Amino acid sequence: MFENKKIKINVSDFQKVFAVTAVMMQTILTFALGNTHNETTAAFIGAFYVVMKYTAPMFIFAIVYNMVKTSQHLTYVEFLKEKFFELVVPYLLWTTAYLFVFPAVQQKAPYTDAGSFLLKYVTGDGGPHLWYTVMMLQIQLLMPFFIWLGYKVFNDKKRVLPVLFLATVLYVLWYLFYQNQVFAGVHKEDWYLLDRLVVSFVLYGIYGAAAFRYHEVLYNVLNKIRFALIPIGLVITMLAISSLLAAPGDVSFGNAPYLNTIQSLYSLLIVLSVFLFASKMILKNSFCLPAFKWLSTYAYRTYLGNVFVFQTLLLVFKDTWLKLPSGIMIIVAYLMTATCAFFLSFILHILWSSVKGLATPHTKIELAKK
Repeated sequence: MFENKKIKINVSDFQKVFAVTAVMMQTILTFALGNTHNETTAAFIGAFYVVMKYTAPMFIFAIVYNMVKTSQHLTYVEFLKEKFFELVVPYLLWTTAYLFVFPAVQQKAPYTDAGSFLLKYVTGDGGPHLWYTVMMLQIQLLMPFFIWLGYKVFNDKKRVLPVLFLATVLYVLWYLFYQNQVFAGVHKEDWYLLDRLVVSFVLYGIYGAAAFRYHEVLYNVLNKIRFALIPIGLVITMLAISSLLAAPGDVSFGNAPYLNTIQSLYSLLIVLSVFLFASKMILKNSFCLPAFKWLSTYAYRTYLGNVFVFQTLLLVFKDTWLKLPSGIMIIVAYLMTATCAFFLSFILHILWSSVKGLATPHTKIELAKK
């Protein structure tokens, strides 16, 4: 009902597209904020950044939704092998590219020796966005848990709400601990990696598993309250923006963490809104389904490469962009980066498929000889 089997598209494809496009906008907004000296402009950029700050929860929700949907009959070894080539290999290659070609985009202290160089792969500090992959790979390792949760625990409708309630309470306790001890506490520097531990985002995976098992129920509820989502969303958005702008000092994206009440509520609201939108598009067999499927196919690869593409474009267009009004500059830089990033992902996919195509006949010949 909520999947177009001909195109092989479901709501998780829509969510991946919304998430990756917002990630690229975050990249552009970070550059824009760093190059403005006007307080009003900085405030508008900060507000727009908050609006785009839902990507990690949406990715995790989508990944687990699709994992529970498609991986039930896979063994754990088969699943890990598939994800190693699909997720880990691209991450390692792109991290290497960032560390060698654009070492300036490293996070925290730059590497100084072989040990600190290799550590960048583990922490996700090779680029400003790679921390997410480190966290997301932990979600993949929990595949047996989510399959068990989706098909055993959630098989009984009476368990769904108690499990979701308990998971939410535990998540709130976790982010309160993080807020007090890390974000605004004494361990801000030495415990900063806690924000990419699986516990910081596993809640959205649990929501994703429940959403897959009870898609129609959730859709009907959201559809009934869809008009209420708009004012609720506006209130939560304004609270999130106010929280960022009320922080002492200049506007800083670091003051808008995922791990707090307002940003978590905002992220969940956007996740559910896209869930509703995607469900409607699939039910109506919208003409846009093929486009969303194509974009979702290259979403992860584009996410990995978008900062590399942006840094490359900066080498050529930085001076030109900075001469534009901030709003125009953001739009132009975003459109160029998104277009080039998706195009690069597509080209690399074609090249990789060609290499595999050349290698396959040779492999078959060798096997025949044996």
